[in-house]
Parts: sequence; C-alpha cells; structure tokens
Amino acid sequence: MKKQIIAFTVLTLAAFGWGCSLDRIPLTGPSTSSFPASQDEAQAGVLAVYKSLANSIQQYEPFPNRFMDQMTDIGAIRTVLAQWPDYTLSTITSSYDAVEELYSRLYKGISRVHLVLDNLDNLQGKIDDEAYYQFKAELLCLRAYFYDWLCMVYGDVPFIDHSLSLDDYAYARTPKADVIKRILSDMDDELLDHLPVAWDRATWGTARIGRVAAYALKARICLEWAYFEDAAKYAKKALDMADGIYDLTPLDCTFYPTHAEGEPDPTPLFGFAAETASKEWLWAIQFNRLAASNTHTGIYVSLSRVHNGSASVGPSMAMMDTFQCTDGLAITESPLYNWQDPWRNRDPRLDLYCVRSGSRTMGIEFSTDPADKTVYDYISQTYVPNADVTGNKSEYGPNGKQGPGGFLWRKFYDPAYYGNITGPNYEDDLDMPIIRLAELLLIDAEANIEWDGGDLARAKAQIDRVRARVKMPPVEGTSREDLRSALRYERKVELCAEGFRWFDIRRWKDEDGKPVAYKAINGPQYAPAYGKTVSNAKPVIDKNWTVTYDGTTTFDGQPFDARVHTTRKFQLGKDELWPFPYTEMITNPLIGLENNNPGY
Repeated sequence: MKKQIIAFTVLTLAAFGWGCSLDRIPLTGPSTSSFPASQDEAQAGVLAVYKSLANSIQQYEPFPNRFMDQMTDIGAIRTVLAQWPDYTLSTITSSYDAVEELYSRLYKGISRVHLVLDNLDNLQGKIDDEAYYQFKAELLCLRAYFYDWLCMVYGDVPFIDHSLSLDDYAYARTPKADVIKRILSDMDDELLDHLPVAWDRATWGTARIGRVAAYALKARICLEWAYFEDAAKYAKKALDMADGIYDLTPLDCTFYPTHAEGEPDPTPLFGFAAETASKEWLWAIQFNRLAASNTHTGIYVSLSRVHNGSASVGPSMAMMDTFQCTDGLAITESPLYNWQDPWRNRDPRLDLYCVRSGSRTMGIEFSTDPADKTVYDYISQTYVPNADVTGNKSEYGPNGKQGPGGFLWRKFYDPAYYGNITGPNYEDDLDMPIIRLAELLLIDAEANIEWDGGDLARAKAQIDRVRARVKMPPVEGTSREDLRSALRYERKVELCAEGFRWFDIRRWKDEDGKPVAYKAINGPQYAPAYGKTVSNAKPVIDKNWTVTYDGTTTFDGQPFDARVHTTRKFQLGKDELWPFPYTEMITNPLIGLENNNPGY
C-alpha cells in the first residue's frame, strides 16, 4: 500500500482546493500573500511539488524519464506512432506536442516550488527550525531537478526564482552554464545536511529526497555538465552516507533458454516489490491509482499484445547485440557466441531487462515467429492466440511491419498486471525510480575516470561492483581509455529504459570529438527480418559500445537477412537540443521566433 501518496493528495487538496489552480495558465502563477502560513501548509506545498513529478506523462509513459530512450539507439518505437518517429529523424519543430508539453510541465513544477519558497522565510522562527531547513532543501533540490532537465533538452532557458505576476512574465533565455551554476550553488552542502539521510520508509516510501539522494542528484548534475572533480566529491559523500542503509538489490541471474524452463524476474528491482523492499532506490516518482491523476499507462505501451498491451516500444536489435558474453567480450569477439543460439552465454541483464522471442513474459510464452499461432499461458495452463503475430492489428506486434523492431522491454513489468490490461483499464501505478544506487556507483566511476585527478582504481571497483551483482566478470584493463569504454558499456546496459541514454550520447565525445550520438543514431536502424526471430547480421561494436551494421557482413557468410526497421538522423549543431517551444517564443517578448535553437 502506498499510504504516503494518499497523504500527499489529502494535504495538497486541503492546501490548494479541489480546483487545483496550480495547473492553470500562467505556468508560474502568482503566489498569495499568506501561503504558507504554517508548517502543515508548507508541507502540503512541498508534497504538491512531488506530485507534479507524477503528472508528467507523455504518450502514456512517465516523461521524460522513461520515454526518452526510445529516441536513441537503444530503443525502437512503433513506426506509425503519431509524431514520435520524427524525434529521431531531425524533423521535429517547435510546435510538436512533446516539445511544448515537457517545457510546460517542468515550469509548472518550478512554479509549485515558488508558491512555497517565496514565503517560506516568513515561517523561520515560527516553526521547527529543522523542518524549515528540510523544506527549503527539498524545494531547491526539486527546482534543480527541473532546471537540469530544461537545460539538457532546450539549452538556454529563462531562469526564474520566484512566482510571477500577470505583469511579471517576460524573461530572456539565461545561458545554460549560468543556470547550472545557480542550481548547484542553491544545493548548498550546509543546507543539504539538514535533510535526513533517508526518510522513514514506512511513512514516505522513496518519494522524498533525503540527504543521500540529494548529494547523488548534485553529483549527477555535476557529471552531466563536466564538473568532474565536484561530481567525484559529491558521489563519494553520497556513497559514504549510503553505506549500511542502501545496497544493490540481489537479482536472480538464472538463464532460461526456453519459455518452458522458467522466466527471468527483475521485479525485486523494477516491480512492486522494489517499492517497499529494495534498498537500491534512493528517490522515486510515486504513483497510486487511488489518488486522482496519479497513474500512468506505461505497462500498456510496452507490454506484449498477447497481454492486451500495445507493444509500442522495445529495445533495438543494436541494444540486444550490445550485451556482452559472460566472458566479458563483445559478441563479435567472444568464442562463446553462436549467432544461431544467440541468447546463451550472455550478460544476464539481456534477459532480465529485455524480452526476446522464445522466452516467457508475465507467465505467457513470447514468440515473434509467425508459425506460432498460439502460445502457452502458464498461469491459466492453456494455449492462447498469439496476438503478437496473428489476428487483429498483429502488424503492430513486436516484429510486425509497424511494430517496434523485434523485442520488448522487461524492466517495469510485474506479474501483478496479468489479466489487468483489458478494455479501457490501462492504469499502471508502478513507481519510477529517479535515482538508484547502481547509477550513483557509475556516476562515481565516470567522475573519477574523466577528472584528471581521479582515482582510476576506485572507478574500476565501482564498475566491477555493478557487474558482480549479475555475475559478470571484472572489467579488463586499468587505463583511463579502458575504463571509459567499460563505463560506457555499463551505463548503456545497466541503465537502459530509464531515460539516461538520450543525454549520455550527446555529452560523450568520440575519438573525433563528435557526440557519440552522431554515429549511434545516424543511419538505418535494423531489426530481424519479418518471420525470423534472430538475424545473421554481424555488427560493428566500437570502444564506446556503439553498435552499427554495414548491411552486408554476416556471421555465416550468407546474405545479410536483417531488415531496415527505420532510418534515423542526427545533425551536428542541431540535434544536440530540441527546438525551443513555439508558444514560449511567441508569447514571451524577450525571446521571439528569432531566438530558436540552432538549426530550427
């Protein structure tokens, strides 16, 4: 039970009324002269800001956290899903829905911060000192989270640090470097130290940002914007505090060659069990179907059509070919790899995080083979029609002509949804982790690799710790170049489907100084041929773990049998950012259409 979500809703409604004026235009609406007037009101306001995290949904998914990966090399998306393929073709414009809506929702979150923060100082001396500083720290961390996303996606954005009035709305774009410096300075160490190391789990779950999560967020932002020494410092501080409180969640890495032998289970880390039992989640977005507007339908988007899902998104073939063999080598190098039996002897995260034909998912056999007209349901113990390959709308199946490209994500599946996705009932209230310990370990590793004064032995140890959880061998090599390659593999594999890849491949540079995205999402995206579940295509895997295909080279010397699922394009100097939202440019006199991002 998610009692804390219900508490959020009650407190929020009490403070702001059932009409929820916070959601009205202008995005950063005026504050009142008295709110917050008490500790209870201040807490209600803070919880309303957390609630805004759960209100950011796009095409059914928690946004931007989960959906962004489908616009990168690791994700594939249904080819006819309205507008979304355009996000990988360099053809979006300032008026596209997600371009406008993400900007709007992030500023709505910031406006909720200011409704509390503007008058919070009036409570100093009137409420418990520790509560005052905790509220302030939470609000500034949340504002930093929102502004970080704004700068990642749009570049320079107006920095607003107070509630706006009807006459106070025109702000020019602030250089993103200045915005990042400001939000980092706001997250002052002395202020963050007023937060509890972790909030009481029984009361708050992982909804509120505690001290470990706050320093992890600060380390993440420093890393993203190349403040590597500070990133290393704050990651270490967070990890030192986390010791004995947080830990990597154990995972069962048993390999099930066929659906008849069993089903991989990532739910201790990515299912309902994780919400209460995982010690790895530092901070998460919380959902609850009992609270108004507090659900998403991400399960519908990613679930097999056999389960009445839409199978709209999934890992790309390039993502599947990324996973190393159990000896730590790429499939192009390992003697353990057999392209005709490609799933055996692979990094266990392939099956834990992705669904491939021949496996089982949520109790039902999964097959993209058109010959399999029925599949076995291990829960009802009957054969059921294989809607992924036959019947109404089967062209939208995982490897159908309009499907996502052959595979599905397994992260964030839970057998609790068996039989629930029927008719209009697409509700999903599975929480979404924002920061977990595995990411913090990789932040610490990358910061030490990229900082000239970094501890490379420490970096290697952190990467190896993440790999050891899934019984993968320690990384080979101890040089900065070797560890950078290992780190980029780990982030790609460990954090897949959680929204990090979009910005990672824009901030990482290749040997020519170009963003990794220039190679990763420029050209054809391949999938297994229609009617096939595996391909003989032999990839090229570079030291950044970017996977590409030349369209001719195969493992067996026979004709290349992969098909082009779609084509993707990345233009240097343009696609590092989205366009600036049209509505903001035409309504804000200090911006204007002439100040769009380059190339748009």
